[in-house]
Amino acid sequence: MLTVIERPERMNLRGLLPNIDKIRSRDFPLFEKYGRIYLDSTATSQEPQSVKDKMYEYRSTHIRGSNHSKNSAEAREAQQRQEESREKLKQFFGSYNYLTGFTAGTTDSSNWVATRFPFEKGDVLVITEAEHNSQILTARNMAREKGADVYYVPVNLPDGRLDLERFRKIASQRKKGKILLDLVHASNVSGVINPVEEIREILGNRGFIYLDMAQSAGHIPINLDKLDVDFAGLSAHKIYGPTGIGAVFINKKSQRYITNRISGGSAVDLISEWFTNSPKSQARFEPGTQNLEGVIEFGFVLDYLKEIGMDKIEAHDQEVGKYFLGQLLKIPGVNIYGPTDFKNRTSTIAFNVGSYKRKNYDKVAQELDKEGISLRDGCFCAHIYAAQLLGIPKILNDARAGLMKIGVSAELMKLPGAVRASFAFYNTPEEAYTALTKIEKIAKND
Repeated sequence: MLTVIERPERMNLRGLLPNIDKIRSRDFPLFEKYGRIYLDSTATSQEPQSVKDKMYEYRSTHIRGSNHSKNSAEAREAQQRQEESREKLKQFFGSYNYLTGFTAGTTDSSNWVATRFPFEKGDVLVITEAEHNSQILTARNMAREKGADVYYVPVNLPDGRLDLERFRKIASQRKKGKILLDLVHASNVSGVINPVEEIREILGNRGFIYLDMAQSAGHIPINLDKLDVDFAGLSAHKIYGPTGIGAVFINKKSQRYITNRISGGSAVDLISEWFTNSPKSQARFEPGTQNLEGVIEFGFVLDYLKEIGMDKIEAHDQEVGKYFLGQLLKIPGVNIYGPTDFKNRTSTIAFNVGSYKRKNYDKVAQELDKEGISLRDGCFCAHIYAAQLLGIPKILNDARAGLMKIGVSAELMKLPGAVRASFAFYNTPEEAYTALTKIEKIAKND
């Protein structure tokens, strides 16, 4: 059987970065060195070599200091660098109306908000069915502990977009109490980008939004002041930066709703045996010694992305992802989960190949790995959403979880899953073509 995949013509892909080959040879030489096609940037992205070099130079030429010591030269240097990175975040994400605290990543930011939001009896936690597990677990635990209600916003199938009419009903039926909505900006399963501004309008002034930007930051331009959410979180390692560092954004108008129940050194001005006085700045949100080297390196990454331009990065991502999806649709036996167009979505694409879609989806990823292609397989730490897209009845998903809870083997209860390809600005259409031909081969041999 002849291939149905069309080779990409760069001249027809006008959104590509014109200097993509130079960027790859200069800042991502390991792809060529090890012969790998990396399509797993949704899980973790690759860091530019020039950023790594800059950080190595900094660590090699500076005496490390603690920003809490204040009056030593090393401490002043650390403090200055930390604040420079904080300012870079503010400029990069248009968050001038926000306080910014550094965290260990998006999961930490999600837990940060969930454990500090003052849930009370009569309040409501609203979770969309598209959320990452880390957006659900702690928030749900804290809400239930305090007697708050928990509601889920369903998604429409097959594209996986939120049912906004259902959300409108949930928001309007609550006349008393606070509402906190946990909202993923861009899905790590389907690539769907949620309409934050429309959702903000539906929720009105009574509700609060925590926005998970793990999959949108670094792929599309973001202006938090315009989105006007109350809280937001992200991870540096998904934005071409180091692991173990992230940020939480707190809208200044909403900061009074964040408690200081989790605190420590530097997050207080003075404590006695009975009283605590906290600073008014974002320092109260950063107890203990921060990952200062990660903070500094994060700032270097933002400089790098700013130099390329987020508009150009978004266009390149979209161009390569659009080509991949369009050709993937031509391969017989391939099932795609999520939108099949490129309207309001990122270049994260989940799919299955033929009979592998039940419990053998991992074999597809393993076969592609042998060909030098890195993808993710499974349910992508978004079990509720993945089950929906895969057509698993909710009652069956609940039954699986219940049986596992009483001791039934996790392997026996393993959910059907999918394979996920996710693109970044360092990927080329030629890489997408190679991956497509390998997927087509697997489909033919199925």
